[in-house]
Amino acid sequence: MPGPPWKYPVEPSLTTPRQGEGWITLDWKESGDGGKVAAYKIQRREGDSETWVDVGTAIGTEITLSDQPGGKRLEFRVLAINKAGEGEPSNGVLAVL
Repeated sequence: MPGPPWKYPVEPSLTTPRQGEGWITLDWKESGDGGKVAAYKIQRREGDSETWVDVGTAIGTEITLSDQPGGKRLEFRVLAINKAGEGEPSNGVLAVL
């Protein structure tokens, strides 16, 4: 029996962010491999926490997140989403806003 007609998306490649007090702009490159991407989920974790929190969703390959905690070490990552589900997370980027 053949599998589903779609593939899981491949992880995006997150680049160095632009940031300011309480905000960060993230850019990423979508991979040419895997299935067609419907949206991207952006996640953040603080310090050495193991828990990732959803902080945004984007249709394109850039997002500006405002009202982010200041004075803390934050790590951001992006996951591509399509009909097959979520792909692997991107590399993480660190920031102190």
